[in-house]
Amino acid sequence: MEDLDVTRITPGQEQKDRIGSVLVVGAGIGGMQASLDLANSGLLVHMINDEPSIGGTMSRLDKTFPTGDCAMCMISPRMVESSRHPNIKMHTLASVRKVSGRQGDFTVTIEQKARYVDGDKCTGCGACEEKCPTKVLDFFNQGLNKRRAIFALFPQAVPNTRAIDGDYCLFLTRGVCRKCEKVCDADAINFDDKDKQYDVRVGSIILTPGLKTYQPEIRQEFGYGKHANVVTSLQFERLLSASGPCGGTVARPSDGGHPKKLAWIQCVGSRNEHNANPWCSSVCCMYAAKQSIIAKEHDKEVDSTVFYMELRAFGKDFDKYIDKAKKDAEVTYRRAMVSEVLEDPETKNLIIHYVDEDGKLVNEEFDMVILSIGFEPREDADEFSKIFGIDTDEYGFAQTSKLRPVETSRGGIYVAGTYQGPKDIPETVIQGSGAASMSMALLGDSRGSEVEEVVLPPETDIEGEEPKIGVLVCHCGTNIAGTVDVQKVADKAAEAPGVTHAETIVYACAPDGQQKIRDVIKEKGLNRVVVASCTPRTHAPLFQDTIREVGLNKFLFELADIREQCSWCHMSEKEKATEKAIEIVKMNIAKTRLLDPVNTSSVGVNHTGLVIGGGIAGMTAALSLVEQGYEVHLVEKQDRLGGLLSSVRSNLEGDDVASFLKETIETVENEPAITLHLGAEVDNIDGFVGNFITALSNGETVHHGAILIATGGIEYSPTEYGYTDSDRVMTQRELEDMLAAREPDNRESYVMIQCVGSREDPNNFCSRICCQDALKNSIAIKEKAPDAQVVVIYRDIRSYGLKEDYYKKARDLGVIFLLYTPEDKPEVVPGENGVKVTVSGKVLGKQIVIDADYVVLSTGLRPQPDGEELSKKFKLTCNIEGFFMEAHVKLRPVDFPSEGFFLAGLAHAPKNLEETIGQAQAAAGRAGALLSNESLTVSGVISKHNRDICMSCLMCVKKCPFGAPFIDEDGKVSHNEVKCTGCGICAGVCPAKAYQVNYFRDDQILAMIDAAT
Repeated sequence: MEDLDVTRITPGQEQKDRIGSVLVVGAGIGGMQASLDLANSGLLVHMINDEPSIGGTMSRLDKTFPTGDCAMCMISPRMVESSRHPNIKMHTLASVRKVSGRQGDFTVTIEQKARYVDGDKCTGCGACEEKCPTKVLDFFNQGLNKRRAIFALFPQAVPNTRAIDGDYCLFLTRGVCRKCEKVCDADAINFDDKDKQYDVRVGSIILTPGLKTYQPEIRQEFGYGKHANVVTSLQFERLLSASGPCGGTVARPSDGGHPKKLAWIQCVGSRNEHNANPWCSSVCCMYAAKQSIIAKEHDKEVDSTVFYMELRAFGKDFDKYIDKAKKDAEVTYRRAMVSEVLEDPETKNLIIHYVDEDGKLVNEEFDMVILSIGFEPREDADEFSKIFGIDTDEYGFAQTSKLRPVETSRGGIYVAGTYQGPKDIPETVIQGSGAASMSMALLGDSRGSEVEEVVLPPETDIEGEEPKIGVLVCHCGTNIAGTVDVQKVADKAAEAPGVTHAETIVYACAPDGQQKIRDVIKEKGLNRVVVASCTPRTHAPLFQDTIREVGLNKFLFELADIREQCSWCHMSEKEKATEKAIEIVKMNIAKTRLLDPVNTSSVGVNHTGLVIGGGIAGMTAALSLVEQGYEVHLVEKQDRLGGLLSSVRSNLEGDDVASFLKETIETVENEPAITLHLGAEVDNIDGFVGNFITALSNGETVHHGAILIATGGIEYSPTEYGYTDSDRVMTQRELEDMLAAREPDNRESYVMIQCVGSREDPNNFCSRICCQDALKNSIAIKEKAPDAQVVVIYRDIRSYGLKEDYYKKARDLGVIFLLYTPEDKPEVVPGENGVKVTVSGKVLGKQIVIDADYVVLSTGLRPQPDGEELSKKFKLTCNIEGFFMEAHVKLRPVDFPSEGFFLAGLAHAPKNLEETIGQAQAAAGRAGALLSNESLTVSGVISKHNRDICMSCLMCVKKCPFGAPFIDEDGKVSHNEVKCTGCGICAGVCPAKAYQVNYFRDDQILAMIDAAT
C-alpha cells in the first residue's frame, strides 16, 4: 500500500498530536471487552461490525462451560453496556475499506450497508416481520429454519432495530410488496436508504473480526448435507438454545423426534492436511463435552459418545470438566478413527464405521451425529490484511510474535481473539484487554480529548410515598418459561400488597426489554421495581442502571432469581418450580416494599499500581502500566527478577527466551517510573480500591490504587520413574540444559514420558507446557542427530492451536509417539549404562521394551507453596490446587471478585510464555482503566453503624476481615465506611444490632422470611 507507514512510535514519546479514539473491528466478546476497557479509560471507541447487530459467535451458543451459564445471558449485559456507553459509537452492517496514516493518527474509510430501516424510529415491535411474505434460510440459526427478509438477527439483538435483506426483499428486487412499510406505525421503513462511505480519525486500531467455521460438506465421508441427522456442532448449539429454532427442545431434523443416542466426531476440518486444516481449533474437545452434558440435562435418557483422537482439555479445570461429563452425564469417550457415516434409509439413523484402539473395525448406530467443526481464517483474509497493511501467516491468521502476542506488523494496529489463531472465550477476552492496554499506552495523553460527559436526570424524591411496585417476570426464551408458568407468577405477584403493575416479558435484559422497563416506570409512576429473571451476579447492575436512567435510585430495585433457583434445578417438576418461583417473587416484593434510596459517595484515586511478583508476568504488567502513564511499585521476594522463566532458553517456536528475559529485566531496572522492592514480601494490605496501603517486609509502605498479583508458580520436582535414583532420568528443563552444553549423538536413544505429576489427583489439571517442551526438545534432538531415537510416551499430545505444526514436524522427523493410560503406566528400570522402559503396545497387543540412554520426564507446573498464606493476606480465594480464583472464568479472567485486584501468569493457572505475557498485558489494561479515573464511586451496599446503641464489645473489630470497624480516640468503636465492603459479618456478630447493611437490613430480611411462611 502506498500510504502505509510502519514507523513505530514508542509509547511515552510525544503524544500531543495523537487522536484520543480507537477503532475496534469486530463486536464479538473480544471486541466488546476491548471497547469497554478503552471507553472506561476515557478513550472514544468506534466499534464496527459487519452484521446487523453485535455479539459475534458467542451469541449463537447455548451455554458455556464449566459454569453452565447461559451464553446469551452472559453476553447480553455486555452488549447492552456497549450500546449504552457514552464513549462507544457502534457502526453495524459496516466494514473498513481503506486505512491511511500512521499510529496515533489513522484515517479510516468505513462503508456502511443500507439498513432500509431508520434505527432512530424503529421500536423493535416486530409487526413488519409478521407481514413479510419472503422467507429465507436463517444464517444465525445455521440454516435450521427460515427468517423473513426483514428481520432482527436474534431476539436479544443489539441494536434491536430491524434490517431489510436487500438480496431477498420483494420490493428491492422486483418492485412489489411494501407490506412492512404499511404496518409500521413508527414510519421507520426507508426504502430510499443507500450504502454510504465516511471517514473517521483514530489513534489506534484493534482487529477482532473473528473467523469462519469449517464447511463439513468437504468431508463427504461424514455425510453432512446428505444425511438429515448429521449436523454441525454450531447447529447443535442452536438446537439446544432456548432462542433456537425448536425452543430449546432438541429435535432431529429428519422427523422432529427426540434423539436418544448421540455421537460427536472430533477434529472435523482440523488436524488434517487433506480436505481440512492442519491446525487444532482449540475449542472442539471442550464444547463437545459441554454439549453432551447439556443434552443429558435436556433428556435423562440421552446416551452420548464422543469419538476423538486426542483429548485436549488443556485449560484451567478442563480435565475436571471432562471427568464431569464422564461421570454425571455418563458420556462414553472412544479414542477411535471414524472412517465413514452411513444412513439407514428407513429409520434415518446413522451408522458410524470406526477403528477402535485395538485396531478392530466396528459399526455402531446412532440417532444423530454432531460434527465438531473447527475454525479457519475469514474468507476475505487476504484482502482484509491488505486493507490494514498487516502481515499474516501462511494460513491467513494475523501474524504476531509469541513475545508480543497482540502486536501486528504495523505500528498502532493490534489484534485479539481468533483472528490471531484459534482460541477459547477466556483467551479471547484476555487478548481483548491486552490489545486495549497497548492502545491505552499509545494514546495515554489523549484520554478524555474526544468524549462527552453524560448527565443523568436527577433522582426522583420518593420520601413519604406509598410503595408503587412494578413486577416484570422474564420468559428468558424458554430458559425459565420452559419450566415455570411465568404468567401465573405474574398474576400472583399482582395480588401482593404494594404492587401497582405486573406482567411478563420475553427477554428483560434485551434492549427492548430495558426500554419496556423504562416505559412502565414512567407510565405507571412506579417507585420500586422487581424483575424476576436470572442470576443477580451478572444482571442486577444492568437493571439498576436502567431504572437510574429514568430517575429512580438504583437501590430501589430487586432481582428475584427464578432461573438458577427454579427452572434450571427443577426441570422435571414444573408445578413445584412454579410454586417456588411464586414464593421467591413474593419474598422479593416484601423486601422491596421496605427499600429506601441508598446514597453512594466517591473517593479519589491514587494513580499508582502495585505489582506483586517479579517474573515475566509481573515485569510485563509493570512496564505496560508505566507505558500507560502510571508509576509502579514492583515487589519480588527473591533478590533478583526473572522468576521461573530464568531456567528457559527458548520456546517451541524458537524465540530466544533468555535474551528476551534479559532485555526485559534491564528495561525494568532502568525504568525510573518503576520502584523495585527486591527481597521483600507483602506483610499487610489495608485500604480500599483506589486507595490501598501496603506494608512490606522490608519496612517500607506503599500507597497505590490497584494491585496486580503475578506471584508465579513452581516446576514440579518428580519422585516417579527413578528420577532420584539415576542421572540418566532427567526433566525436560535439564535436557534443555544438556542439549545446550553438547550436541546429541546419532547413537543415543531418548524416551520422554508425559504428564508426570499432572492430570491425576491431587493435581488433576493439565500443566499446558509439558507437551510443548517435549516437542521442542525432541525436534531439537532430531534436527541435530537425525538417527537418534526419540520416543514420546503420552496420554494426549496437547499441541493446541497452531502448535499442531510442531507435532507434525516431530512425526516427520521420525519421533515415535506411543500411547499409555493412567491405569497402565510405563515401567522405568535404571541401569548402569542406560534405562529400560516398558510400555504397553495397544495396536500390537504386546509390551514394547526400549533400551534408552536417557529418560526425560515432562513435569508440570504447580502453584506457589505459600499460596494459601498469600490468599489470606490478600483476602482472596484459591481453587483446590492452590491457584488463585478469578472473578469469572469466561468474562472476567484477569479480575478478582475484590475490586482493585487483578491477576496474571502462573498464579492464575499453568500457561505458556505467550499466554502469560498476554494475560499480564490484559491485567495491566484492566488496572489502567481503573487508575485512569480521578474518583471512584463507593458501593452503597455497606454497613451503617449506630454508635448510640453500640456497646463497644469489639466483636466487629475482631471479625471484620477488612478493618472497617476501629477503636476511636474516645475509646469507642467507630466504622470506616470507605473500607466497608458490605459483607455483613459485623451485622451478624453484633449482639446490640448496632450494624445494619444497606439494602439488606434486618427488617427487609425478616419481611422476606415472613412472606415465605
